[in-house]
Amino acid sequence: MIPHWKQKFVTLWVGQALSILTSMVSQYALIWYLTDQTGSSAVLSAATIAALLPQGILSLFTGAFADRFDRRFLMAAADGAIGLLSLALALAAAAVPLTPGPIILVLALRSVGGAFHAPCIQAVTPLIAPPDALTRCAGWSQGIQTVSMLLSPALAAALYAALPLHWIILTDTLGALFAIGGLLFARLPVLRVGQPEQRLRIWRDTKEGFAVLRSHRWLWELCLICALFSVAFMPVSALFPLMSMQYFGGDTASAAVVETAFSIGMLAGSVILGLWGGFRDKMATMLSSIFALGVVLVATGLLPPTAFWTFAVLSLFMGLTCPFFNSVFMALIQEKVAPEFLGRVLGLSGAIMTLASPVGLVATALLADRTGITVWFLLSGVVTLFCGVLGLALPAVRNCDKLKS
Repeated sequence: MIPHWKQKFVTLWVGQALSILTSMVSQYALIWYLTDQTGSSAVLSAATIAALLPQGILSLFTGAFADRFDRRFLMAAADGAIGLLSLALALAAAAVPLTPGPIILVLALRSVGGAFHAPCIQAVTPLIAPPDALTRCAGWSQGIQTVSMLLSPALAAALYAALPLHWIILTDTLGALFAIGGLLFARLPVLRVGQPEQRLRIWRDTKEGFAVLRSHRWLWELCLICALFSVAFMPVSALFPLMSMQYFGGDTASAAVVETAFSIGMLAGSVILGLWGGFRDKMATMLSSIFALGVVLVATGLLPPTAFWTFAVLSLFMGLTCPFFNSVFMALIQEKVAPEFLGRVLGLSGAIMTLASPVGLVATALLADRTGITVWFLLSGVVTLFCGVLGLALPAVRNCDKLKS
C-alpha cells in the first residue's frame, strides 16, 4: 500500500473513465453505422470477433509483460497506440465512406493494445490499496467505468445524429490523451513486482503463470465455467442493437435507451457493491448474480415484438447483476494470487474467457438470421443457469472463499 492511495486510485480511474467514455461513444457509432449499412448479424458478429480474438490470444502472453515491466509505461503505450489507430480511422472516414473491412481491421488492432492494457490496469489495485479494500475498490472501479457506459449511449446517439462519423471516431483519440493524463497526474510509484534484472522469457514466464493458475483448483474450474458463460452471453451482447432496431422495430434512439438502461443497472449494482461489499462469502454473491442473470435472459427470450419497454427494464436488471460477478471475481483473484504472478494469472484467465467467446459468435453469425434473435437470448439464459448449477456442484469453486490466500 502507498500513501494517499485513495486519491491516486480515483485520479487514475477518472482518466480511465474518460477514455472509456470516448471509446464507447466511438464504438456505438461504428456499430450503428454497420447496422445501418448492412443490417447483418454476420457483420456485427465478425466485428465483435475482431475486437475480441486478438486480445484473447495475446493475453495468454502479455501478463508476463505486466509482471516484469512498469505497468504505468505499458498502460500509457497501449492507450497511445489505440488513440493513433482511432485517428487513422477518422482520417479514412473523412476521406471516403467506410466499408466494414477497415472498421473490422481497426477493431482487431485496437484489441492488440487492449491485450497489454487489461492485465496492467487489473493488477494495479493490489499494489495501491490494502487487501481489505479490494472488493470495494473493484466495485468502485466498476462504478466509475459504468458512469461512462451510462453516458455513452445517449451521447453517441446525439453525436451520431448531428456529426459526421469521422468526428465521433476522433473523440477516441482525445480519450486516450485523458487516460495518459490520469496516469501522469496520479503520480503512481513504479508499478512493478518482478525483478527488473531478470530477462523476460515469454514462454517460460507464461508457463509459470499457467502453473499458478492450475494450482488454484477453484480458479481453474471457475475460469472454465466463465468460458462456458462467455460462449453463451457474448453473442447476446453483440445482438443488442439488432434486438432493439429489428426485432422491436426501433431506431438508434431505441438502441441507446436499452444500452442506457443496462448501464444504469450496472451503475446501481456497482454502487451497492461498493457500499455493501457483498455477502461475507464471495461465492454466494457471485452465484446469486449468475442465477438472477439466467432468469432475466430466459424472460427476455420469451418477449413478443411489442414488448420493447419490457426489454429495456430487463436490460436494466441484466446490468444490475454484472458487478456482483465481475468485480467480486476480480477481487478474489487479487486477494488470493501472489503479486508477482498476478499479471500473468489475470491475463491467462481473461484469455480463457475471451477465446471462448468466438465460439458463440461464430454460431450466431451462421444461424441467427435463420433462427431469430430471441432464440439466442433464451439459449443464453439456460446456459447461464447451468453455469450457476456447476458453481454449486463443484466443491473447490463453492468453497473457494474459505481457502487461505
